[in-house]
Amino acid sequence: MKIYCYTGWLLIAIGCIHNAFGLIVGWPILLDMVNDGVWNTVQPSGAVLFDRSAIVWFLLTGCFWWLLGGLMQHLLYQELALPRWLGFGFVLLGLLAGIVLPASGAWLFIPLGLLLCLPPRDSTYHHAV
Repeated sequence: MKIYCYTGWLLIAIGCIHNAFGLIVGWPILLDMVNDGVWNTVQPSGAVLFDRSAIVWFLLTGCFWWLLGGLMQHLLYQELALPRWLGFGFVLLGLLAGIVLPASGAWLFIPLGLLLCLPPRDSTYHHAV
């Protein structure tokens, strides 16, 4: 299954879609944070402003997916198989998130996880280079 060799890039793409959506939807909130000086704009007076907290964590999550996807792709470049538990985790979390938030991109993690659960039979990962 040649697409297995690109699973890291697929996760990076999911992170890009996630952050693009977050920037579009959260732009007014981010502008308010910039107008307030950025520093300590999520919890300025001791109380968390949940819209600001949500957009910060939303965008950070996409960035962590970039990092994890990069690590996955690096391991594949080294011709190492990714652990199957990672695939099972993506499937499980995709299902859970999809159930509680059906109109989301969480469903994208299910096919990605299935790809990771079914790695190629041979050990030729060099196609990812």
